[in-house]
Amino acid sequence: MERTYSLIHPDLLTITEGERTWRGADQEWFGDEWQRKAGCAPTAAAMLVSYLAQTRPPCRPLYPSGSWERMDVTALMDELWAHVTPGKKGVNTLHLFTKGFAGFAAQKGVQISLRTLDIPRFKLARPTVDQCAAFLRSALEADSPVAWLNLHSGEAKGLDDWHWVTVIGLEEHSDGPLLCTVLDGGREITADFRLWFRTTKLGGGLVAPAGG
Repeated sequence: MERTYSLIHPDLLTITEGERTWRGADQEWFGDEWQRKAGCAPTAAAMLVSYLAQTRPPCRPLYPSGSWERMDVTALMDELWAHVTPGKKGVNTLHLFTKGFAGFAAQKGVQISLRTLDIPRFKLARPTVDQCAAFLRSALEADSPVAWLNLHSGEAKGLDDWHWVTVIGLEEHSDGPLLCTVLDGGREITADFRLWFRTTKLGGGLVAPAGG
C-alpha cells in the first residue's frame, strides 16, 4: 500500500531570478566562504520561515514581503544566519537550530512552537522508524515543512553528511521505502528515510512547526 503526503502549496518554494528557477534555496548564495560551507541550517530555517509567512497570517511578520526572488531570499538567509549561527561544528544539534529559530521569531514579534524528534547516534536510544514516519506525516498533514538534520548518510543516496535539508513531501510504502521529497542546493531530490535510518552511523533529527 502506498500513501503520499505533501505541503499544500509546494509551488511557493520555487525561487526565481529572471527566467531561472530553483527549488528551494541554495547555501551557495551566501556571500562569505564560511557561510557557503556551513550555511545549510540557516538555509533550511529560511525555507521554513518563508513558507510559514506565506501560508499563515500570524506568521507574516517573519517575512512580510513573501518574495521568492533570489535576492530577497538570500537576504532572509542572511537574517537567519544571525540567529541560527553555525559554530566550528556547524549547527549539529536540534537544540541549536530551535533556539536560533525561536530567537529570530521572537525578534519579529511572532511566537512559534517547534516539535523535535531526536535520532541519536546510539541505536538503542533512538525512536522507531515508525515514530519518525508519524512525525513526518503529521507535519506534512498540517502543511508544515520539516527540517531534517543528517549527520551521516549511511547508504541513502543523494544526501550530504553533516547537513540540513527541507522535507516537503513523503511517499510511504508498507514495509518498504519511506521516500522523502527534499529541497537541497536549489533542487528537489528524493531520499529513502527508512534506508537512512537503518544505516546512519551518527543519526540526526527532525524539526517542524507545531500545529497547522
